[in-house]
Amino acid sequence: MYVVFARKYRPQRFEDVVGQQHVARTLQNAVRSGRVAHAYLFCGSRGVGKTTMARILARALNCKDGPTPEPCGECEACRRIATGDAMDVMEIDGASNRGIDEVRALRQNVRLAPAHSRFKVYYIDEVHMLTEPAFNALLKTLEEPPPHVKFIFSTTDPQKLPDTVKSRCQRFDFHRVSDAGIVEVLERVCKEEGLKLAAGAAAAIARAARGSVRDALGALDQLAAFGEEPTLDDVLAVLGVVDRQVLARIVDAVAAEDAAGALHAAADVLFGGTDVEDFADQLSEYLRDLLVAACCGADDPMLAGAGVDAATLKRQAALFTAEQFTYMIQLLREAKLRARRDTTGRIALELALVKACRLADLAPVEEALSGLRAPSGAGWRPAGASAGSAPPAANPDTAANGALQRMQERLKARSRRGAAPPQERQAPEGLDGAKYRQILACAEDAEVAQEALASESMRKAFAAGDEVLGLSPVRLERMPGGQPQEEPEEEEAEPPEPEQ
Repeated sequence: MYVVFARKYRPQRFEDVVGQQHVARTLQNAVRSGRVAHAYLFCGSRGVGKTTMARILARALNCKDGPTPEPCGECEACRRIATGDAMDVMEIDGASNRGIDEVRALRQNVRLAPAHSRFKVYYIDEVHMLTEPAFNALLKTLEEPPPHVKFIFSTTDPQKLPDTVKSRCQRFDFHRVSDAGIVEVLERVCKEEGLKLAAGAAAAIARAARGSVRDALGALDQLAAFGEEPTLDDVLAVLGVVDRQVLARIVDAVAAEDAAGALHAAADVLFGGTDVEDFADQLSEYLRDLLVAACCGADDPMLAGAGVDAATLKRQAALFTAEQFTYMIQLLREAKLRARRDTTGRIALELALVKACRLADLAPVEEALSGLRAPSGAGWRPAGASAGSAPPAANPDTAANGALQRMQERLKARSRRGAAPPQERQAPEGLDGAKYRQILACAEDAEVAQEALASESMRKAFAAGDEVLGLSPVRLERMPGGQPQEEPEEEEAEPPEPEQ
């Protein structure tokens, strides 16, 4: 029966787990020195080796030559644990066995001695899915288990675990595997399977896997079924990656302020079947590559698997400043969030592209408030434009400049005038002057409070709130006659005389 690559090439020794040397070394030394804890907590994203490390630790404890940091892999215990068939090594899915009844059954089973092995190992995957009562029922057993029991927990979301559970475990944080480490694994598997990948294909797979070895091996498995010698274009098609040449064309259109060209290129991608959120992610990642190229150079190792030649990266990185790259990436991230909440997510993406094409209209806040806003396009020009060349956009918006200047004048006038003392303010008609001044003195912004109290409807609303909630001593509305009218007290009814 066919076995997928992720299972067929699962590491069998501590040192074979890629990118987790800090965990492997600690566990090996713990087994070697007899300092194996009763509970471990493995934290990390998917596909980084948590389950694999748990199985290797179980084999190290139950190997016929063990406990040993180098399990033989040949004895019955090692073989059964590797295939998940060992009676004394129980792998439990925390998502489907999350209730208190399952934990009670576990507490009863831990008292029993191992059937064939040296230790009983309970491995609970996605342990954060357990309910709060289940965690509470597990605490005592977790703190003082029988000497023949070891607990191994794994989770992708350790923040959801109670502190009482985390404090009873030794925690290990698994790192995302680097692209170079994933490429090394892919090349080794291709050599074993006799597969040939085009240049750059392994780097593209590693980049799409985002640190997950299992995802990378799954993609390689799919490519193996696609054909014997898949090209780079085949790899990108299988991975669902947008052609980097199309992304480069969109960036060129943005640099040329060609909104029509950017929208047409985006439409071709979306009508080709790419999801809006996925497209926003890939364009953001491409802009990130350009930002890294602008800051670190087009040959930096962080750009491995970018899918674009260094010359293109270098050329496009010079078209924008770091602040403009940041602004465009923020636009795309916001468009992705809006697309997730809205059924017409394409509109949010198109708006982001149009805004990116209007970078020339942006000006720093300080420059805008100073009334010295530069002409449109003066702050940015495409590469090759001289300082004396005419800006590509039209004249600045005089109405917007006038509004900014008026805003600045008002701010200056207010600072010169200062706030009037509360005693000098006149209370509106029908409002007690002392209370009015008391409200203004307590307000954060006296002018805002004065404007609010000038409205008769607002005064009535405050008075109604005062009457209902008892906001004494502040009262915003004076009753007729100048004094608040007291409600007459109801006279207590005398009890009826008993009938004779």
